[in-house]
Formats: sequence, structure tokens, C-alpha cells
Amino acid sequence: MKTQVGTLQATPSKRLFLSIIADYDLNRSICELVDNGLDVWVRRGRSSPISINLTLDEAQQRICVEDNAGGLPKSELSYIVGPGQTGSAPTDETIGIFGVGTKRAVVALAQDIRIATRHGKAKAHQVDFDDKWLEDESWELPLYEVDDVAAGTTLVDLQRLRLSITEDATEHLRDHLSATYAKFLTNPLVSIVLNGVPLKPVFFDNWAYPPSYEPRRYTGTVKADDGRDVRVEAIAGLSDESSPAAGEYGVYFYCNERLVARALKTFDVGFMKGYAGLPHPKISLAKVIVSLNGDARSMPWNSSKSDISAKHEVFQALHAWLMEVVKDYAALSRIWMGDWPDKVFAYTDGTIVDVPVEDFPSAKKSYLPPMPKSRPRYGDVITESNKSVAKKKPWVKGLYEGVIAADLIAKQGLEQRNRIALIVLDSTIEIAFKEFLVRDSGTYYTDAQLLTTFKTRHTVHQEVQKYVTLNPDLWKKIGHYSDMRNKLIHQRATAGVSDNELADFRTVVESVLRKLYGLKFTRS
Repeated sequence: MKTQVGTLQATPSKRLFLSIIADYDLNRSICELVDNGLDVWVRRGRSSPISINLTLDEAQQRICVEDNAGGLPKSELSYIVGPGQTGSAPTDETIGIFGVGTKRAVVALAQDIRIATRHGKAKAHQVDFDDKWLEDESWELPLYEVDDVAAGTTLVDLQRLRLSITEDATEHLRDHLSATYAKFLTNPLVSIVLNGVPLKPVFFDNWAYPPSYEPRRYTGTVKADDGRDVRVEAIAGLSDESSPAAGEYGVYFYCNERLVARALKTFDVGFMKGYAGLPHPKISLAKVIVSLNGDARSMPWNSSKSDISAKHEVFQALHAWLMEVVKDYAALSRIWMGDWPDKVFAYTDGTIVDVPVEDFPSAKKSYLPPMPKSRPRYGDVITESNKSVAKKKPWVKGLYEGVIAADLIAKQGLEQRNRIALIVLDSTIEIAFKEFLVRDSGTYYTDAQLLTTFKTRHTVHQEVQKYVTLNPDLWKKIGHYSDMRNKLIHQRATAGVSDNELADFRTVVESVLRKLYGLKFTRS
């Protein structure tokens, strides 16, 4: 049994504004203001041009955001500050729905806020508020009529900023906005200008087209909980360049044409053991770009539109299928690593394969052909080929691993990779001579004798020649590359090492190791 004994006052406190200041940075806050203008434009049919001008004044530490999307009528002015109040209907294919973004953004950015708007050619109205208003529990605000606002314009003027405007911050914002609104910016009616410079769209669809494994375009619909359809287009493939440092791989989500999540590499989208694996340069070609369109309330974004909500029913409908797609393209990237220039990057032109998906929740596959057989790693091949020799003579492991290390170094994108690899190879051959004299020559050498012998490479070569017969031309090359190594290390000028010289010296080292220990090498 229950008996009502009274009522509780549930009017929200304005402290809720202050509680979210730490959650909003410059990029996120400015995006909320841009979203607001675009939503007005979308609700009015996208038929007229829209211009959003952003000014970040470093000298004055002031931010101004102006749009000509149409302005707010007097009856909707409460949307400016009222939490949960919004002009967007849940069924609109807009960005805003929660009615909190703009309010949170302006408070997060500044202590003094002025918002003026003019709906069509009606009178312009303005509201001002600051931290003093936030400390007062009254929700009433003075409303002013003003004269200096163009028809159809909304102006947000922010002063006494809570953060510092710097040149770097502005450039980071430019990159963020160019990517976030790239799809809008391809529309000739849309212009977004930052400090007088129009933004240009930034996309991430730089695909490679390896035969049989071209990018796939998956299309279909999923149902939201209310039964409404959300249209899905997802393009998955391998990128035509690797960007492990920048991190531009993984999963991207656009909701109603706005980029919400960029380069996701979390376990929710497959970056975990058993699927794609943890983020790693080996899988940095794998990319999936998901575009969702539908009612704003059906979009799986969080309230600040800065990430995807993994618990949302639309994301859950795509989850199992997405995990498999990410898994397969990450596997391709991993299998072909080391051969990316030939297997992937060489295929710059092609056609995206269209794959209609009738039911995403039950698909659970990428519709790719079977994975190509992976070529064994060079290091694994050499290690396996010399297993029996290493069992009898454990000291040879460091010798063939020296060749493996030089091979790996030579394939890195380092300016001095050939120089470093040559030094590794020359050290390997010197150690090989020492191990041979100590362990396989049949002669006992004292530490003093070894020290004397290894003072110069010439005396080392003379000593080894007492026991081993090598081609005279081979000895000349050994001496030549030993001299080159000494120049690299001991002389003032830095000598260059060509690819041909490095390949030739590697052949020399392999020949010596075959002769001294019977080691086997297969060219990678």
C-alpha cells in the first residue's frame, strides 16, 4: 500500500551547466554551435544557401559564431537556455535532439554570453547571461530587441573565455571541423568559414583495390526500437597508405552526415584478441566507414555527439556483422604486411563492390573470399631452416639472427636504414670469425691471443684463412665492406650505402656463414 504525502520540487538547478564545463573542449563546443545552425537549415528543407562564420580572436580572446540559417522566432527563444528544449522533432534527420548541446557549449566556453537572433525580417531579439545568472536559481532572463542583426541571422558572441585561444588550437579546430562536416561541405549550398578561410572537406576514403579484395559497400537498413528504419551504408577496405602514427585507421561513424566517431579502435568495434587484434601497425590499413541516416532519436550517438553509444539498439544490430568485417580486413592487412607496396598500394584504381545486406543482425560475415595464404615470415623461415645446426651449436643463433635483423632494418622507412643494416651485417661476420676460431678451428686461443688478433680486421682474416678456403674475390669484398663500416663509424664524413651495396654485402655474409657453419638462407 502507498499513500501520497506530498510532492517534490524537481526543477533543475542551473548548477547542472557548471557541472559539465570540464566535459567540453573547444572542438566539441564549437561543433555544438555549428550543429545548431545546420539543424535549422535542415528543418527548413536545405533549399537555400547557409553560411556559418566562426571567428576565434586570439588577441581579444573572443569567439563569435554567426549563421544565416534563418534565425529563431520569438516563440522559440526559450530554446536558447532551456535544458531539453529544442526546435528539432525526434523524427527530423537532424543532428540535435537532446536540447542541451548549445547551452552546455556556450557555458563551457565563456563567462559572458550574448546570443542574438532574427527570424526572417521580424524584429531581432537578444539574451545575455553570465556566471552571476548561473549562480541565481531563477530561470528568467531579460529579453531585448536589437537593431544590428541581419535578417535570418543568429549571432553567438562569447567573451571572458574559460579556455585560451591559440594558433595551434585554431588549427586543430580547423582539422576537426573539416572532417566532422565533410559531407555537408560537399553541398554547394553550405559554407563554413573559420577566421576568414572557408573549410575544405576532409575524408578518409583513400582506398586500395587489390584483386578479389577490393573495398565492399554494404547497404541495407536496421530497425530502431520504435520500428523506424535507419539506412545503412558502410564501406570497408584497405587504405592505399599506412598511417599507424596518425592512427587514421579503424572504424568511422557518420550519423545524419556528421562525423561522430573517428578512427575507433576499441573492443566494441573488433579491436580485441580473437577478432582484429589489438591496435598495431600491422593492421593499420584496415578501415570501415559507416554512414547512418534516419530519425535523430534513432542515431546511436551520445548526447554530445562525440562518440557512439555501444549500448544503443542500432549499434547492437550492426555489432556482430561489424566485428567480422573489421576482423577480415585487419587479417588482410596483417597477412600482406611486408608486401604492401606490391600486394596493396600498387592497386590505386578499381571499383567498390556493392553488397546488399538484407538483415545486418543475422549477416555476421564480411562476404569476402577466403583469406589469401600468408607467406611465412623471413625470420621464421631462416630459424626453421637452421634449427638442427642451432641445436648442436647454439652460438650460431646470433649469427643468422644478425642477418634477419639487417633484413628487417632495411625494410623500415628510415633514412639511414642501409647504413645501420651494413653495420649489423659487418658485426655479424666479425662475430662469426671469432666464434669459428674459438669453437671450430681446433686450436686453443688464449684471451691475450684473441685480443691481439682482433685489434685489426686484417689479422682476423689472416687467422681464419689458416683453416678455411674462400674465394679470393670473396675475401676482397669482405675487406671492402669492413673498410666501409670503419669509415661510417670512425671518419668525419658520412659515407652513403646504396641498396645494391647492401644486397651484395648480405650475399657475402650469407656465403661466409654457409661455409663456416653450414647455415641456410632463403632470399625474402
